[in-house]
Amino acid sequence: MSEFDLPAQAAAVRSALGAHGIRHALAMLNDRTQYRYTAIYKLSGDSLKAEHVFDRASEYRTWLKAVPLQKSFCQHAIEQGEFATSHVSKDRSLVSYRPFVGLVESYYGRLLTRASGAPYGTFIHFDLEPRVIDAAEVSFLQQVTPMFLDYLD
Repeated sequence: MSEFDLPAQAAAVRSALGAHGIRHALAMLNDRTQYRYTAIYKLSGDSLKAEHVFDRASEYRTWLKAVPLQKSFCQHAIEQGEFATSHVSKDRSLVSYRPFVGLVESYYGRLLTRASGAPYGTFIHFDLEPRVIDAAEVSFLQQVTPMFLDYLD
């Protein structure tokens, strides 16, 4: 689909969620990027728990299951609504914040907020390698990530 057909692409994500579930929709969004992982993390007290993870390489990683909020990049997405870094080890703004260097090298995250205004958690793309997300994809994710909330407990 071309970038000019964004309503149809958003409808395809909604259809995938309804017909095939969250993991299938995450795979669709992952396919639009170079990131290895696409996930939804749920805020639970002072930690984030992986509710749904798509791994392009189809490996299972136990370190993906739960992350302390204060050591996660998701804390920035939760505070700011959105956060991205394309090369953690070279990002000067994160010079004193590198708990996952060697594990996460690039990250894009968006806050997922329930209708009540309470934060659910985050939608994220991340990778072990440097990656960049373009502005058009960010705009698309701003439209489609709220759809996931209808399918999350």
